[in-house]
Amino acid sequence: MGRLTDTDITGLLKQKSYAPLGQAHELLVRAIFMRLGLEVGKVDLESGPYDLIVRVRSSSKDSMYLRVQVKTITSSLPLTAGSRGGVDREYKSSEKQYKYNLSHNDVIIGVDRETLDFYVFPTQLASLFQSSVSKNKIQILKNNWDIFLNWNEELIKHLFRSFKKELG
Repeated sequence: MGRLTDTDITGLLKQKSYAPLGQAHELLVRAIFMRLGLEVGKVDLESGPYDLIVRVRSSSKDSMYLRVQVKTITSSLPLTAGSRGGVDREYKSSEKQYKYNLSHNDVIIGVDRETLDFYVFPTQLASLFQSSVSKNKIQILKNNWDIFLNWNEELIKHLFRSFKKELG
């Protein structure tokens, strides 16, 4: 009997260096957001710094749109973009690589490749870490839908202070 979390039962994903997993996870995020009652839209520019737009409520009960980047994760959430991934990658320069900040997106969603859990990571927190963060350090963000229901500057500041204190 199969499981929802089964991966690559045909072997085709391995042949393609697992590149289609990113697209599958983006579709999964859209579907789960819709199931949660969030309004979500796809951004058609594949090389942009965000994949989706999601409408959230702020504390004043007004709504706003957040730019969301979807990342596939195993043990850590990557906080950079612009470099080529995959088994056959060869880095000639890191000129195109950049670390996410608020000029790129508002939230990074890490989709755990094994469990399909979502790590809802406000981009402002990226400044506290290097180029990635272990998912063990961000367990409080795992499937944390409250972030979408209560999005505001105070919530983000609270998370920022909590992580900064924890990191020392």
